[in-house]
Amino acid sequence: MKHVQSRLAILGILCAFSLACLFLASYIRQYTGRNVYTFLHWDIFLAWVPVFCVLLIELVYWGKWTSHRIRVLIMSLLGLVWLAFYPNSAYLITDMLHPFVHYKPAAGIRFTHDIEFWHHLLVFVSAAWIGLTLGIYSLYILHSLVARSFGWITGWSFAIVVLALSSVGIYIGRFVRWNSWDLLTKPGIRIQELYHMLFDPVRLYHLSSFSLLIFGITILSYGCVYCFTFIRK
Repeated sequence: MKHVQSRLAILGILCAFSLACLFLASYIRQYTGRNVYTFLHWDIFLAWVPVFCVLLIELVYWGKWTSHRIRVLIMSLLGLVWLAFYPNSAYLITDMLHPFVHYKPAAGIRFTHDIEFWHHLLVFVSAAWIGLTLGIYSLYILHSLVARSFGWITGWSFAIVVLALSSVGIYIGRFVRWNSWDLLTKPGIRIQELYHMLFDPVRLYHLSSFSLLIFGITILSYGCVYCFTFIRK
């Protein structure tokens, strides 16, 4: 019962912060009279998809309503969906470039001295925090299940590989403009694009540099939260 209550409390907090972020974006639209940042609704929804997937995985993992083999099959399928959508969570970090694109400073005023700019920036700082937290939360649950089943070394190896793949996925989403569902709808085209990207030295350098930066942010964030949780236990 306490386990369920803690899950509901965390989800409620994350949901409240998500709605607050969207409310602030709505306030900016009303204040400026410009139809900006409407894409945040979709981006935050996609950031929540991995959480929904991992909660279903956890439900199947602990359930006894069918055979072990069928449960493993269902969890594997849900796990692939989770992995495909997982980069959408930390992807919100990269949305912080939008205030510098959409904010229009008045003539003769430095943008850093205009309170409106800080409203714009706050929307995306909060969105980045929400995305990072949602990613940490869903990975922590799956990490715990993997470690419980296969040991802590396998659990940490799983977490590190996921964060590395996610960093590449975030690069592809931001710069190559792929969607998660393109893996199903356009697999041939996407594999061909990936092949050309990996064998182009300039693009490969850009990919590896950016992905390493995102990986550093996500692994440090995840490691800090994991350590705090471990200390609490």
